Amino acid sequence: MKHPKRILAILLAAFMMLSLAACDSGTSESNDKKDTPSTGDKPTGGNDPTTPAVVTTEPITLNVYQWALDNQSTDFDNLWYYKQLEADTDVSINWTIVKESEWNQTINLMFASVDLPDVIIRPNQNLNIEDYGVNQGLIIPLDDYLEANMPNYYPRLSMNNVSSSMRASDGKMYYIGYLIAQKINHNAHFFINQTWLDAVGKEVPTTIDSLTDVLKAFRDEQPGANNMYPMSGADGIEHQTQGLYTYFGMFGVPLQRWVYANIDDNGKMVFPGHMDGFREACEWLSMCYAEGLLDPDSLSQDDSSWNSKVNRDQVGFQTYLRLINSAWTNPETIENWVSILPPAAEGGAKVPRELEIPEFGAVLTVANKHIPETLRWLDAQFETQRMLEAANGPISADGIALLGEDADFEENDTGAPLKLVDGMWTVPYVPKNNALYKVVPVTQGQFFAPGDYYFDIFDLPPHRIERMNYAVEYEAAGVVEKNSYMILTRILKPEPDEANELQRLHSDIETLMKESISNFILQGVTDTSWEEFLAKAENVGVNKYTEIYQKLYDDYFSA
Repeated sequence: MKHPKRILAILLAAFMMLSLAACDSGTSESNDKKDTPSTGDKPTGGNDPTTPAVVTTEPITLNVYQWALDNQSTDFDNLWYYKQLEADTDVSINWTIVKESEWNQTINLMFASVDLPDVIIRPNQNLNIEDYGVNQGLIIPLDDYLEANMPNYYPRLSMNNVSSSMRASDGKMYYIGYLIAQKINHNAHFFINQTWLDAVGKEVPTTIDSLTDVLKAFRDEQPGANNMYPMSGADGIEHQTQGLYTYFGMFGVPLQRWVYANIDDNGKMVFPGHMDGFREACEWLSMCYAEGLLDPDSLSQDDSSWNSKVNRDQVGFQTYLRLINSAWTNPETIENWVSILPPAAEGGAKVPRELEIPEFGAVLTVANKHIPETLRWLDAQFETQRMLEAANGPISADGIALLGEDADFEENDTGAPLKLVDGMWTVPYVPKNNALYKVVPVTQGQFFAPGDYYFDIFDLPPHRIERMNYAVEYEAAGVVEKNSYMILTRILKPEPDEANELQRLHSDIETLMKESISNFILQGVTDTSWEEFLAKAENVGVNKYTEIYQKLYDDYFSA
């Protein structure tokens, strides 16, 4: 193998997920860990005296493709955050905003036309580095530029061995990482409306049968608002936090959209459609649809429509990321919801395991004529205070004016969602009604914080603690798959021809899965329709798909 040291990345990441132990504060490998807060009367970026100032010879303008959440309206052109960044770096931006639901199609068309921007920014989403970087050469390898131009970002690459998973099959690093060490191990989490449970006199369901009984009680006794829905999902059936794919975990099938192969406990690749609980899950969802237990809009409604139903107290059971700092903005409604373990079929529940591995945050394309300046612009966003402000809100008292009345400031609060207290950054409260997205990029910006850096300078905010506690709960209950799917998507490095074949197969398999699951839900599952599904799966290449991944996996671990 080309890079056998990558095995350490897997072991470290898996250990972090399995142990969920708090990182020791230890000694930092970076000099940017203790920024001095700004004392000015307006929000500023980081002020670390050890960090060289960003210097450009003359003002430049970059064309940037920026990913944006479907359910947020962030005005990137007018955010104080980017205005201050421009003043500090002499780099201005022509933004092209692409919503999440349109991202894949837009990016693929953009690369096909070779009409490239200078920079592509997309936290939390993979890009086909092997194809666009290694194979086509449309993305610039960054190894020769990082140390000289990214004094904030570069030292963190050596922490927790995070860079081991970031190199392509040719050994080069093509992207700037996005990482928030959170001590989490799963994405979609199961919630139930406790107020509704109390109203119908039911206990928290732990099995599929008891869940079905609860959903029927919700339907028949109507404990919620008008037009209520016992169970609901959204944003495409494949969405990783609120789509119908998440319910397959109750049947022991950790189904997710990123790769249609699961690694069983013995290290063998399995197509999820071949797993024991897959048909049972389809049959149960079909029953829920036919009997009015599943919101019929779940197969097609967007995130905003679904959130509106939740905020009107019209939903009884669902999966989501978390309760705090989410699109659920009605405080009275949020108080109704409680975290539960996934109700399980006879074979037990298994949800997809997440590993804290850097994801794609930004790439530079071959159209970029200002590589050093671009990297310095990006690096300025990794200064400690500036990075934390981007995710959590401004530190100065001017935050009151910036966030506005929608933030619902607590009494006697200075208005700053971010504070420096006794040498540790902290988030004393989270502005309500998603007010942060009006003034900072939040999850749409740059962030890179390995555990040895992050936990030494930052007290986790309430919404991060919420998810960490969920991770502890699910790990203790044994409901998270043993081997993460992210080993396949983020650790293994196929050669360009293999990567292209896997991408082609994935596209065909995903089309089959989405269409088949939707048809099973709407029309039911018969022996005939089931056999047709298995035959179609074989025809689109699921066996070839799992064989390629099996070889990559075996070769990697034998190195």
